Amino acid sequence: MSYLLPYFGEINLTQLDEYYEATAASGVKFDLNFEHTSVAEEKADLIKSWLLDIGQLDAQNMGAIQHDFNTGEGETRDYLRFYIEALYEEQLAGIVGDTDSDEEKLVVLLHKLRLKRVGFYPDGKYDTPHFAIFDYTIDVDGKPCNQLLVLKWTAQRQLAEISWES
Repeated sequence: MSYLLPYFGEINLTQLDEYYEATAASGVKFDLNFEHTSVAEEKADLIKSWLLDIGQLDAQNMGAIQHDFNTGEGETRDYLRFYIEALYEEQLAGIVGDTDSDEEKLVVLLHKLRLKRVGFYPDGKYDTPHFAIFDYTIDVDGKPCNQLLVLKWTAQRQLAEISWES
């Protein structure tokens, strides 16, 4: 059964490949990861709804990241602090400009975060309990850093966790 997904085009829901990838005009990469060779149309509809709402979901993620940053209880501050501690002064200045305090640098870095990738795991591929995983990064010297701030979501659009991964 052929099914049209935004960014991916036509996929056959009864003869799935294990992995699909696509790239949006904005440069965000998407991937679909399937454990099984078929998926119900309802699950494909769910993926489609997420893809159609990607801008809204990105904004929602940024709100969750901002909240995590403000409370200081999660990974966001440590993730951003990594850049202050690990980058050469010139590299850091290229990102944050002429900021004086570490707090100002953290705030600028927070606003430099960008969505790099969204992975979907609709049937638990790789034993992941998460339906969608959003990877955020900061560009260093014009390239995305391999350090990621990762937001993991359930199929019911509930944020499960924010983690720092590389």
